[in-house]
Amino acid sequence: MLGIFENHQNLYSWLPKMEKTTRDVSVVHFLLMFGYKLFSLYYPLFLISIGLSVIKIGGIYLLIYGTIAGASLIVNFYLKKFNPALIASLGILGYGIYALIMLLVGASGNLSLPIFYLAQIILGFSAAAWLVSLKLILMKSETKNYSRTFGWFYSAPYYASAIAPAVGGVILWKFGFTGVFLLSVIIQLVNAVYAYFRLNGYHLSPLSRGDWGRVKNPPLTPPERGIITPSFSKENNNTSLKIPSTSFFKGGIFKMGICLRKKYKTVLNILKTDKTIPAVLAALFSVLILGGIYRAFFVLFLKDLSYSQDDIIKFISIVSIIYLPLSLILIKAMERFRSVKIISGGIIVEGIMTVILGIFAGALNLLAIFSVMLIDSLGSLAVGSGKSSWLTMKLKKRREEAATLDTVLTTLGPALGGLLGGIVITWIGYQNTFLAGGIVVLFLGMVLYYFRNSK
Repeated sequence: MLGIFENHQNLYSWLPKMEKTTRDVSVVHFLLMFGYKLFSLYYPLFLISIGLSVIKIGGIYLLIYGTIAGASLIVNFYLKKFNPALIASLGILGYGIYALIMLLVGASGNLSLPIFYLAQIILGFSAAAWLVSLKLILMKSETKNYSRTFGWFYSAPYYASAIAPAVGGVILWKFGFTGVFLLSVIIQLVNAVYAYFRLNGYHLSPLSRGDWGRVKNPPLTPPERGIITPSFSKENNNTSLKIPSTSFFKGGIFKMGICLRKKYKTVLNILKTDKTIPAVLAALFSVLILGGIYRAFFVLFLKDLSYSQDDIIKFISIVSIIYLPLSLILIKAMERFRSVKIISGGIIVEGIMTVILGIFAGALNLLAIFSVMLIDSLGSLAVGSGKSSWLTMKLKKRREEAATLDTVLTTLGPALGGLLGGIVITWIGYQNTFLAGGIVVLFLGMVLYYFRNSK
């Protein structure tokens, strides 16, 4: 009997380990992405259907991802006041509100541009809320291997992609975009409730949950030049944080600005001690910009190659299903490598695949294109996992800031990618855009790889 149990354990030994925190966060991420990917794959088609040009579509993605990057700093401030489970749940609820607005826009048939752009801003703030909060919960989990942990986290959207596009395609065919947005609203509402009660047990430390009103035994640091620092006084053996009683200082925005300025000055000082930082950031930012172009325009690129919507749905679902076991193997493999090596390897793979797509897209059939897409997705998983693991280890004592910087990087690159892609594609076309972007990414990935070896 014992031998059977041992053989059962050996059978699953090839699977990467998943801690409880990682599992709970990844399930929430999966449900969120399932609800979103019901329509996100077809979102560029929806934008085209309501009369937006390619350049304007790039502007929409800039608005969304730019809002996420800016809102991440605000979320960082409020993570000191509220449980991240609550903030994540509000972010998920915001996705439901966004889908509801899109539902009303589609049902009415009249596009009100102010309401439409407001919806994109709501989506940006919502994404910042759940992204920073969920990443912070993972970074605080003290897992033995952060690359593996974030590998599970970043795989969740691909697991959703295995079924969501097909489900969304059927609903789109039967009920149009109205049905897709309605189902998305329902899923996000259920997930928001689930996320709050499931993740509510993962609390931050007492100091992290403190606010500007009263902090218990805070660390006393000397005043810094140019920064207004609060004064501390002992009262009944408790330490209280006193804010100067000027009406201007009491303003929340001014208070937030001082707090964030002090935080990120410390973070910058920490990062400046590592000479590999510029090379890593340059390579990361280039591949994230390329990812923004890919995310915003890949479906339109396939339509430009005269592939039908049904073909796209079918092959994306097949690629996502094949991706599942391959991602498990990759997550298991990443346990053995350092973060920078994982990042550089993933960037090189993405660069090569994009160059191939740029050169041969016109001669490749749809199966070959999606094979390239599959390998590129695995490279993207390696880049995302390595990036989050690298920032977690670099900022061990600044996990809130690590989660925020991770989100800013993850969204600011795609924001610029959406804008640049819309401009460049109208100038040189889809294939040449992918080719040029792939060459730049491949070059910077190789520079990072050899720079890492030289160090």
